[in-house]
Amino acid sequence: MPAEHDKSVTVVPLEPVGGEPAAGEKQHSATGPRRRWWLVVAVVAVLGAAAVVVSVQSGTDPPTDDAAEGAAADGDGAAEAADPAPQEAQEIPDETSADLTGPAEQPEDGSAADQLPTADAGAEADGELSEAFGEPEHPVSGVEPYIPSRVRPAELGPPAEVCRGALPAYRIQLPLRFASTKPDGIDHVSWSPDCRRMVFRVGATLWTAGGDGTGDMPFLTAQHGLSDPAWSPNSEWIAFSQDAIVDGERASHILIVQPDALGLAQITDGVVLDRDPAWSPDGERLVFSRRARVPGDDGAGEFDHFIVAVDIATGDEQVLAFGVGPDSRPSWSPDGELLTYGSGITLVALRPPDGAPRVMLADAAGRGAAWSPDGSRVAAFRHSHPDRMMVVVSDLPGLYPGDEHVIEVEGLGPFSPSAAPRLRWSADGRRVFFYASDMPASHWAYSIEVPEPARPPEYWAALATVEDVLRAAGYSEVSAQHSVDVEAELVVRGRTAATTVEAWVAFGRTEPRGFFDAIDNPHSDMPAITRGDGRNGVWFTCNNLYGEVLAQSLQEAATAAATTLQPALCPAS
Repeated sequence: MPAEHDKSVTVVPLEPVGGEPAAGEKQHSATGPRRRWWLVVAVVAVLGAAAVVVSVQSGTDPPTDDAAEGAAADGDGAAEAADPAPQEAQEIPDETSADLTGPAEQPEDGSAADQLPTADAGAEADGELSEAFGEPEHPVSGVEPYIPSRVRPAELGPPAEVCRGALPAYRIQLPLRFASTKPDGIDHVSWSPDCRRMVFRVGATLWTAGGDGTGDMPFLTAQHGLSDPAWSPNSEWIAFSQDAIVDGERASHILIVQPDALGLAQITDGVVLDRDPAWSPDGERLVFSRRARVPGDDGAGEFDHFIVAVDIATGDEQVLAFGVGPDSRPSWSPDGELLTYGSGITLVALRPPDGAPRVMLADAAGRGAAWSPDGSRVAAFRHSHPDRMMVVVSDLPGLYPGDEHVIEVEGLGPFSPSAAPRLRWSADGRRVFFYASDMPASHWAYSIEVPEPARPPEYWAALATVEDVLRAAGYSEVSAQHSVDVEAELVVRGRTAATTVEAWVAFGRTEPRGFFDAIDNPHSDMPAITRGDGRNGVWFTCNNLYGEVLAQSLQEAATAAATTLQPALCPAS
């Protein structure tokens, strides 16, 4: 059953904050007031040289200082207004030194709003980029740093505003001043977990910038191309995929590097296509998609797709899933317990290493799923609407229509599923954001508010408590079931070789369900219940919560589990 749209997002202008010019809906100019004075000096110097040439050709002497002063007086102060010759020498900015600390200054009157850079401004910025970084040839093979020793990356600033939560507008502009001059375009944009930096791809080169898009610079390049950069949990490493040729066949491998291009290390090798790396929450493993040839009946072999995890320290690999299809883009849940990946247009979840895969989202597209900070929700782009962007947010477990919230994103054109942006959650868990460009040299961070979860936090807290109690009691096979009435009830079953217990928790109930009969409980003061199928148990209430624990025939097993569960769910009662 398809979910209904929760809301439609529209574009609104960004209001100025704190009296400063608005940062959103405005294009950063490549020129500014800091250069106007020397332009005036240059123009006057050219005119003066021309006057000297004319004087020589006409046989007259150049004007003296006194004559120049008289001409200035006769001109009603025009020379004073232009001020072409300041008495103290001023330093003219060095055009070979690029400003890497941030965007160019804005005109005070805000006249640059909603305008793209002029051709001259773009050429000027491109010239600064060439002077600052040079234009080295791509390496013949492998990967090479792109940062010359004379270029020092800008100091890291505070976390980017788009990562923290609510914004004063629907989108804010990312300067990306130098990257905007390159013809290849920008893609594969990813913010670091601390939101102080971002990494992205321009052609065959990886670039970094501050979290707000300032101070952008290239740092890594390769002959056959780089892609899929992904930050480590501590924001100190970047994993990426590098294309290569191995034994005459096309291949790609996973590598890691620090943002300053140091510590480069190759993690995988061979005649394989390894892409879409993602870090485990503890930073010790990488999970990625692999396309490799497997033996076939004809001896030539066929290609298949896998989800593989690799230990970074040892290189040990483990296949977690196979037959997943291309563009799987796996990602870990924040607690490392679940893994999601794409299989066609379906988002699948499994619990490594032995869990069976199950469908979490149907009709999903784009660069995999984005987990909320608390791990209770996932977000992805919807596949079935190629003419507009739609984001779907699913509350776990994602089994029922009420778990999904669909948001239509207006103001952006169609995109191919494989080129969809990467979604990212804000730190407060109330918004998702992503990078998109609506025209060349125009770069935006879009931020979208998501609806509140269908199930309250108390629901997930109760579920986690019941699962922990049953596992601690020795029930190794623990599984949960959720009701269609999403906010009302949950069931957790635990199984051992001897028996099976079932814990049923509901909110707002104060007494047992109608099909139970009261019986004596010789094992505890808890009230006991039974039903005709032979299940016996006990029940309790506290803090608007009702709980019962049942066991097949063995009432003492139910009583023992409930004796531990009640104080865990009702610590204040």
